[in-house]
Amino acid sequence: MKRYLLALLVSCVLFSCEDSETPNISEMPQEWSLIGYKSSWVADPPLIPITDSIYNYRLEKNGSFIKNIGNYRLTGTYEIDESTDDRTYISLIYDEESITVNEESGRNLIHYCGQNYEPFVVVDSKTISGSWGACDGPNFIFQRK
Repeated sequence: MKRYLLALLVSCVLFSCEDSETPNISEMPQEWSLIGYKSSWVADPPLIPITDSIYNYRLEKNGSFIKNIGNYRLTGTYEIDESTDDRTYISLIYDEESITVNEESGRNLIHYCGQNYEPFVVVDSKTISGSWGACDGPNFIFQRK
């Protein structure tokens, strides 16, 4: 009888464990690569895949990040907010040098309403979504490497 109870207990423990839906922030560094985008102009838009992207983020353990878009490199710090609405948000705050690079490039390298930061929502353990849709841009989708 004790063997059956032990087997039942072990089974309950093994089957009750599930993967976390949000990335473990202590696992650093984290690398995120652009895999596609969704339109912000339609309800429930499909993912438009991008397979040859040279656009990625690297989050470091010390709270800094590096953003690469082709030949452009931007840097700054990030903050993690595990909000009360059961979602996790990552906010990237760009440093002054990156803001200057953004302005001098003639391109919009910081993707959020002309601000010096970018917010992301953690969709699941392998996916984050940008919030450029709030500014009528596409919502970029990134996958964790």
